[in-house]
Amino acid sequence: MPRIIIIGGGISGLATCHYLKKEVPEAELTLFESQKRLGGTLGSERVDGYVFERGANSFLTNHPETLDLAIELGLEDRLVAPTPEAKTRYLLKNGKLHPLPTSPISFLKTPLLTLKGRLRILAEPFQSSESAEEDDSVASFGRRRLGEEAMRTFLDPLVTGIYGGDVERLSMRSAFPQVAELETEFGSLLKGMIKKRFRKRTETNKKSPDSEQSKAERPKRQLLSFKTGMQELIETLEENLKEHIVYPYKVTRVIPEKNSYTIRDRDGNEEKADAVVLAIPSYRAASMLAVNDPETSQAFESIPYAPIAVACLGFPKSAVKHPLDGFGFLIPRDQGRRLLGSIWVSSIYPEHAPEGHVNLRCMIGGARDPDILNHSDESLQEIVLDDLKPILGIEAEPTISRIYRYAKGIPQYNLGHLDRIERIERKLWNSPGLFITGNAYYGIGLNDCCREAKKRAVAVREYLKTV
Repeated sequence: MPRIIIIGGGISGLATCHYLKKEVPEAELTLFESQKRLGGTLGSERVDGYVFERGANSFLTNHPETLDLAIELGLEDRLVAPTPEAKTRYLLKNGKLHPLPTSPISFLKTPLLTLKGRLRILAEPFQSSESAEEDDSVASFGRRRLGEEAMRTFLDPLVTGIYGGDVERLSMRSAFPQVAELETEFGSLLKGMIKKRFRKRTETNKKSPDSEQSKAERPKRQLLSFKTGMQELIETLEENLKEHIVYPYKVTRVIPEKNSYTIRDRDGNEEKADAVVLAIPSYRAASMLAVNDPETSQAFESIPYAPIAVACLGFPKSAVKHPLDGFGFLIPRDQGRRLLGSIWVSSIYPEHAPEGHVNLRCMIGGARDPDILNHSDESLQEIVLDDLKPILGIEAEPTISRIYRYAKGIPQYNLGHLDRIERIERKLWNSPGLFITGNAYYGIGLNDCCREAKKRAVAVREYLKTV
């Protein structure tokens, strides 16, 4: 009977354990988590009718991985969709919130760009794509394709909203590979989007009516959560896998041996395994491998992280002048605010706030504000409110708040990320039986984590066939 050990009880580790249970049912399977709770940065705190999310507050259905996992776990009837009003997203410019344009016509009319900036976007199909094969920064890519003004106005806040990153350092091919591929394949973003949409429509029309879902049955691209928050996903995985999970249990070293591995904890206790999955942040993987494999450790250590703080704030609805008629807003860096943006949780999922109250989730920090966590929780809240109050017309202090802080919060797919991953993969090739998964490598989203967890489970299964 093979022994498989998973190190890390975040969503990546839990999903890997779930899939390994199916792929290698005969294995002795153990998951070690160092903290007193599972889920890592994912999870919900339910307080006085509010649902405050520590990390991701939803997942997209444009890729099926997380939705498939939720359905497998029997959580389909626990899913909640956004309200129709939550479609509008805003951008702050010159102290005012403007709806983000969502169509070519709205781009031509938006006050977010000058006439010169709008005309530059229209010229996108005629721009050179000579640098398309290079590892451009998002900023360089945006300047080339859309112009400086559009890059600063749209791409900069997009990067901070997703990665908490620096638009000048983040790699376009690593962070937004599908967008970069449009330029490589079609020489233009606009041409690529039109041609891909035409291809998709043609492929759909070629399918036989019997094999095609009706349009009404097809899942729409939307953000989903759970009735009482993302914690439901973690709690269900924990319940289903409880006989395999040990926590808190802090692994300090992973020692390769001939055809096996030794796992050592902080007290010197040891466990043996035929295969090991490191479902932990890359810097923790680096520390576990440092003594026995310093070169591989350095490859893991080379992936940077950005600090981030999340402030979840509750107010009476009467204290907020803005109608909160949308999803939330982002702030370009050139607007001189420390606040990165705000998600209007109760406008998206009314179930996540008590009646007559609003739930606002705000992000602060990131790669360009690395000292943010030197502040106390009280000071962080004050920084957030100094920016938030005038934007939304808030006239009171929050009646409830929670601050979640992460010194190494979001992995940064900076320039050279693909080379760093290649170095790690080469090293793992020489360490058969050692596998990695998590958001530091192939995508930071929840769908990415679930997809990679499933892949690793299959890879472990195939490896064990060779031992």
